[in-house]
Amino acid sequence: MPPKPKISREDMLKGALDLVREQGWGSINARNLASRLGCSTQPIFSHFATMEDLKAEVFHEAEQLYNTAMWAGLQASGEDFLGMGMAYIDFARTEPQLFQLLFMSSSIVQGDLAGIAGTTEGDDQVIAFLSSKTGLSLNEAQKLYTTLWFAVHGIASLLATNGCKIDEQEAKSVLRHTFKGVIYSLKQEREDVH
Repeated sequence: MPPKPKISREDMLKGALDLVREQGWGSINARNLASRLGCSTQPIFSHFATMEDLKAEVFHEAEQLYNTAMWAGLQASGEDFLGMGMAYIDFARTEPQLFQLLFMSSSIVQGDLAGIAGTTEGDDQVIAFLSSKTGLSLNEAQKLYTTLWFAVHGIASLLATNGCKIDEQEAKSVLRHTFKGVIYSLKQEREDVH
């Protein structure tokens, strides 16, 4: 019977996630992880059949951290859209490498702009919430959500890549103006049709 690995699967995932946080997704390989953990590469392959298996789990861990941050943002604000938007921006500010992995890499290639926002798990509930809160139809709420996502993602991307420094109040102001402006525009379009 082979000896039991001394480094746990959780230790390896944490070490790999920390590598991504510090050096980016490209830093994940057996040699770098073994060096970080102070072991040979053998224990890594005792827990993971391939590096791709390890990377898939690290990606999943990053998604879980993101989802936890979004849920906390939703719970922390009286303005739900604002809480989620600010949580997204804060995630980019505090976890720039994880943000880049999740939202600025080839892992999110979409065929068109409409496919980028409003199609992931939980988006239907947010769109339904926006519809009930604003009086917009579900289709209009989808357009609102997509536009808000573009604004939030733009700010977050600039922060994650050190493209700008924006303070919390300025970000909130941009999001509130975008939210109100899009609602006004969508309601005007509705009136123009009738």
